[in-house]
Amino acid sequence: MYYRLQEYCRLVAGARRGAVYNLQTGKVLSINQGALQLLHACQQSPLEDVLDIHAPEDKAFVDFLHRLAEMGLGSFYLDKPSAARTEPPAESPKLNFLWLELTSNCNNRCLHCYATSGPCADSDAVPHDRWLSLIGEARAAGADAIQLIGGEPLLYPRWRELVLKARAENFDFVEIFTNATLIDDDCVAFCKQHGVNIATTIYADNAAVHDRVTLNPGSFAKTMAAVEKILAAKVPLRIASIIMKANETEAKNIMDLCAKLGVEVTPPDVVRPTGRGDDKDLLPAAYTKPPIRPPFYTDPDSFAKAQRCHTCLAGKIAVTAGGDVIPCIFARDQICGNILASPLADVLNGQRLQQCWHTTKDKVEKCKDCEYRYACTDCRPLAQGSDSAKRWLACSVDCPYNPYTGKWEE
Repeated sequence: MYYRLQEYCRLVAGARRGAVYNLQTGKVLSINQGALQLLHACQQSPLEDVLDIHAPEDKAFVDFLHRLAEMGLGSFYLDKPSAARTEPPAESPKLNFLWLELTSNCNNRCLHCYATSGPCADSDAVPHDRWLSLIGEARAAGADAIQLIGGEPLLYPRWRELVLKARAENFDFVEIFTNATLIDDDCVAFCKQHGVNIATTIYADNAAVHDRVTLNPGSFAKTMAAVEKILAAKVPLRIASIIMKANETEAKNIMDLCAKLGVEVTPPDVVRPTGRGDDKDLLPAAYTKPPIRPPFYTDPDSFAKAQRCHTCLAGKIAVTAGGDVIPCIFARDQICGNILASPLADVLNGQRLQQCWHTTKDKVEKCKDCEYRYACTDCRPLAQGSDSAKRWLACSVDCPYNPYTGKWEE
């Protein structure tokens, strides 16, 4: 007799416990070390070589196998099952999304700005023609989504030409992330005509708190006036928010405002420890995002991707106003090349970017020994920024699980 997990199940070992990933339902079942060892043995040998199904001392193990079968996770076989499935060969990630930081100049002076942008920033170095050619190179490399960002992208005088170039290259998704204080009727009409999405940030539902974050008096009124224009024109709008000490009482107010406006409501994120945001005095005292906790879910594509590359970073790049290529707007020190010195293709195929893209949980401190590692989210820039030594492979700060004890800490 034999026992095998179902074809759609995967067994993942951790330091103290294991997990059965059901890729049919997406659920992840935690199991103890004894169950993990039993299933490993069953995958390799006949059941009679693993335990005595009639012996009282093995009854608990047999009952466990029956429970898995009842859950649709395993089966008993009289004859030896066919050879185990072979996983499809791993495909290297390809570029699919890029941020273009057109300028480091900004009319706001936000307390937490990850790019340290402001009215006096002077790091712009990319000629307009290089931005244009870069958009073509990115599309040729496979990118189909692009976001123009800054600083404040509307301070870049020829941003409309970049939108037209992206549209000429048949990008599926074009978005401008702006503080919206400079948006006028012509801007809204242009975005509507060319199918451009707009994203902006609101830090409160009132001017006193919002302007305290932007350090730009009147910014809330201008942003909200622009929001009304955008919505009236039926241009797709996304509103994001960041919570820090200066606005930590505003999370619910912001979400209520988004609901009232009729845009997607998402819980605000916490300030990222990057740029001016890397300041403990900015951290909110009470507001936190929910910590990582079960239940965990996955799917066949996500499970496969998590084993070969980083589930968020892979396929993305940001290009700064100075031409540096980084894997994320928050990963400011992970410079993988510069588009003023190299064609984009060389940077994409370069060792530095490929290492970032292939930063799996199998390489991350603590996570590499966790049985949930292929179903868990991960933000490398946040983990690095929160680490006292600023290590790229530091474990996530918001995970209370200890894989070495198998226990969730309070």
